[in-house]
Amino acid sequence: MKKLKKINYAACWPYLAVVLFAAYLAYRQMRTGNIIIGSDTIFHFNRFYETEEQIRNGNLSWFMTLYGFNQSGRVINALYGPAFAYLNGLLLLAVRTWYRYQIITSFLVFAIGGVGMYRAVHRFKVRGSIAVLVTIIYMTIGWLPRWQSGSNFTGIGAALMPYGILVACDMFYDKEKPIHWIKLTILMTVALEVHLLTALMYMAFLVPAWLYAIVKRENKRGILLNTLKAVLLTIFLTVNTLLPLYWMSKTNNLAPTATMRMLENAVHLKHTTVAFHPFRILTHNLRASLTYWLAYAFIVQVIYAIWTREESKANVVVSLYGGFWLLLASRLVEWDRITNHLPALARFIQFPSRFVCIAYPLLIVGLGLSFEHILHHKQKWVQIAAYASLGLLTFAAADCLVITLTSNAWAGYQNNVGRSRNTKFGEETQKTSSRKEKGKKKKKAMEDYGVYHPVKLDDRRKQALVDTNAATHAHDLQAFLDMAKKAIPDYLPVYKWDPEPDVPSHLYTYKWKQYYTMENSKITAAYRKSVMNHNRNVKVKTVKHGLKLTWKAKKGKHKQQLPVITYKQSKLTVNGRVLTKYKRNRVGAPTVPEKTKGTNTAYLEFQTPFWIKLAIAVSLLGQFAAVVWGLLWRRGFFKKREEKK
Repeated sequence: MKKLKKINYAACWPYLAVVLFAAYLAYRQMRTGNIIIGSDTIFHFNRFYETEEQIRNGNLSWFMTLYGFNQSGRVINALYGPAFAYLNGLLLLAVRTWYRYQIITSFLVFAIGGVGMYRAVHRFKVRGSIAVLVTIIYMTIGWLPRWQSGSNFTGIGAALMPYGILVACDMFYDKEKPIHWIKLTILMTVALEVHLLTALMYMAFLVPAWLYAIVKRENKRGILLNTLKAVLLTIFLTVNTLLPLYWMSKTNNLAPTATMRMLENAVHLKHTTVAFHPFRILTHNLRASLTYWLAYAFIVQVIYAIWTREESKANVVVSLYGGFWLLLASRLVEWDRITNHLPALARFIQFPSRFVCIAYPLLIVGLGLSFEHILHHKQKWVQIAAYASLGLLTFAAADCLVITLTSNAWAGYQNNVGRSRNTKFGEETQKTSSRKEKGKKKKKAMEDYGVYHPVKLDDRRKQALVDTNAATHAHDLQAFLDMAKKAIPDYLPVYKWDPEPDVPSHLYTYKWKQYYTMENSKITAAYRKSVMNHNRNVKVKTVKHGLKLTWKAKKGKHKQQLPVITYKQSKLTVNGRVLTKYKRNRVGAPTVPEKTKGTNTAYLEFQTPFWIKLAIAVSLLGQFAAVVWGLLWRRGFFKKREEKK
């Protein structure tokens, strides 16, 4: 029998500590029995419900939604990490309830982000105890906890960012082979399949490191060749994501992402207060918030790195570079003035605070390097003071998160979601606004450039939120989605645009920003009216690779608007006749002729060319082959074959 390998406990305990802390954060929510309904929860739960139902029913549809998003037939997953959506669908199928799904995925995101951050810090030869403490700080700040509290995909991006540092380290420190093309391929493939913005943010790590390698290393031909291999293989493996995105964008006029007020979503400082009952630290360091004490810690860290620059060049590089990105993420930059001249930034970047996904991993590495340098001091009291100060910093960061997380978990929702006018819960999903209310909303939207004032969180709405949260424990996944609805315009086709602004040149870009904000509001309103608040007379049923709609004609009417979304590739058949021309509203909801007697029937399908299907299939087979090859390689299969030869 083969001898079992001895377990290196010294190497394992830091990973165990990180995983246990991730489990503790998941447990803090689990003990409340609630999920946290965040700003993106309804959107992503619809995505994953769609893939779960497709897998469960064996009714696969890469482009058209058949179960989620009110069975509207819109295209979402094909343009937003399709393979990762199906992976989440499999997990949801296994755990069977939304509550279990959020608890498990929260733990996984914390654990993956924590392990990656520990490995990145440890890669700079920081001892395990220091690396674990600074890793816990990273797990409690920025966007990483926002997956649990808000279902924001930038949280998953933050969990993946430390792995970009690991690949960048190879480019800096490996003189013989700076470009590990297999690692680089895995990194970029995972990023593109999960979150496109994460792949773009990786460039902040990889481009400077690659330029350093190409300038400093002699084997330039090898660097270029390995880079080319990584790029080509990544494109091949992610065709299933990139090709549909390009094809749909070229053949349809897709709705732009929401135009945000960037200065409001930039990092800003927050005071820390202390409550005497219970005696706990309040406020947090999530998303765009940064407490004064953590900001001071980062400032001192950067100053210390500069002061000891001769002894640790790596520290000064990562600290200054991280500080630059934190500065870029903050309100010290006049983002509103910049977006008045470059309005596209308000649509594509949206939140400058996203840059902390780049800044915080670098600053955490720098923090670890600084404390490692201090611990080399021979005097015992200096070492004790260093551990005490880092321990206090770690405790404060963890306590801030735990208090905020527990508060949201007991409530069952984020405060901004509970007060969101665009999100409906319980009985609200069955109601439509009166003409007077719609007029008030429209006027307010014009005044605030599309941002409605929050609704009152009264007892009725609180009870609706409680009932909605209770539905997350049911095995009927549709129950929660029926009780929580939000009009989301992402990737909708747009068939009507208002006239473009005709204004003096000095106001041109500002008016364009305002124009896109209002257009987005109108697209959202059109979707809400035609799909979410549609005529209940039309019944929608999922059939093989499509949707079946049935309704009975009303007296005096000869046309019916259907609560579905049509694209250029949509095939609409009404009462046995394929329609080639029909009226569509702003977002593609069709109005079709109907027969006056009996039941009307319509079928909606999505026509995908064979070459698109083939390209997606080959890409997915390539991913499967890559996973199998990786597993065999890890088990030493190829080495055994070479030894036999």
